[in-house]
Amino acid sequence: MTEAERLRSDEYLRSHVATRASSGRPAHMMIFWEAGLVLLAVPKTGTQALESATADYADVLIRNPPKQKHMPLRWYQNAVLPLFDGTERSRLQTVAVIREPVDWLGSWFRYRRRASLSGHANSTRHVDFGGFVEAYLAPDPPPFAAVGRQSRFVEDATGEVGVDHLFAFDRMPDLVQFLRERLRQPICLPNRNISPNVDLHLPPDLLARLKHECARDFELHKRLISQTSSSPWRA
Repeated sequence: MTEAERLRSDEYLRSHVATRASSGRPAHMMIFWEAGLVLLAVPKTGTQALESATADYADVLIRNPPKQKHMPLRWYQNAVLPLFDGTERSRLQTVAVIREPVDWLGSWFRYRRRASLSGHANSTRHVDFGGFVEAYLAPDPPPFAAVGRQSRFVEDATGEVGVDHLFAFDRMPDLVQFLRERLRQPICLPNRNISPNVDLHLPPDLLARLKHECARDFELHKRLISQTSSSPWRA
């Protein structure tokens, strides 16, 4: 198996691109000054594994306060980018990962089923995946299902997708190669534990509702999957 085939395999993605549940340590927004890159940590998209592989090369790594670790594009543009002058701002490009929406929600569901959250308002141990998605789609989601939208994470102030370089979680090899070239370092994702298998089946009507109400997330992921390495995403 070639390296590209290994990186694309389901087993590799499950074992190497893990969620926070694997290690209990969250990912953070990172700035790589020489490379002119800002890696935004969209939750549950494997950015913790990327951080482990690239943190030594980062010039800025935001660890606290907690809400700033997963800083959306708009927050970055409003709070961090103004710290640089015009010339410095122009050389910084943002990077983020988007995951297939059902798989993304499944990662949240599994993560919040861990024993340490038992009895907590964020725990999902009392519902099945269908119940979790129903709660997620509610007008005012309860704490355990209030996880936001991936598409909103990468929106700018105009409501448009404003991240410069977007990659699909399913195509992590493309991002790894991109980072290798821009950082000029032999990036290698670390091994991670495999999350426990959980039934993520959704009734057809609920799946259809999810696709309707989160259409932008599904469309964005579909667009990223259709991109090729020779014609990657450009904002």
